[in-house]
Amino acid sequence: MGKGKRLKKKGKTENRTIEKSFSDVLTKNFQKELRNSPIWDEMVAEYGEQKAEKILKQCKGELKSTNSKK
Repeated sequence: MGKGKRLKKKGKTENRTIEKSFSDVLTKNFQKELRNSPIWDEMVAEYGEQKAEKILKQCKGELKSTNSKK
């Protein structure tokens, strides 16, 4: 593998890592805000604490890249 290919591969890996980290922070903040909102109380009342927690863990913040090269 040449130097150019290695650098290109390294760049893609770094971008994925940054996107993953950012998505993790988005998810954590989103879940925290949802837990502190009136919607959370409604979810707990309707589904119970355990089911509401399970539903909350499915809520994820996702970063989608707009740099698509064809």
